[in-house]
Amino acid sequence: NLLILAGPGSGKTRTVVHRCAYLLRVKRVRPRAILVCCFNHKAALELRQRLAALAGRDVMGVTIQTYHGLALRLLGLSCSGLAEREGKELDFDKLITDAVAVLRGETAVPGIEPDDVRDRLLAGFEHILVDEYQDIDSPQYDMISAIAGRTLNEGERKLSILAVGDDDQSIYSFRGA
Repeated sequence: NLLILAGPGSGKTRTVVHRCAYLLRVKRVRPRAILVCCFNHKAALELRQRLAALAGRDVMGVTIQTYHGLALRLLGLSCSGLAEREGKELDFDKLITDAVAVLRGETAVPGIEPDDVRDRLLAGFEHILVDEYQDIDSPQYDMISAIAGRTLNEGERKLSILAVGDDDQSIYSFRGA
């Protein structure tokens, strides 16, 4: 597990991209075993493009998600379906806390035993790479911790994590980042 704190323009996102390419090309990790989390849709697109330019077709199957996109995926929801069902504006912060509750086994998932929920939802992820780590808030930190298996005793169920950020560049301190 690595936490890299570095200044502006030092190559933090480049480090995430190169680490992912290294896992794919050198370590021969299955693309579906890699999860990359970033802050917004634009960052996800940029990461996907940079990774494709570096590693080519090997990136097919790597999961690159925003925190809210990942929460939706873990909950088996879509924005349009949720808005339609709820009939109101989406509460994006609640999505993340709901996803954390499911990962921790605090919310029942029909047909899956509470002990198996996390493993089934994470479907074989072995590595998680986090960009702009300084901007995550407490619920997002809880989600990353639950995905990484930080609270688990069994080492083989924990994911390897690489997080990069610059604590001097946090632009979301107003919301608890």
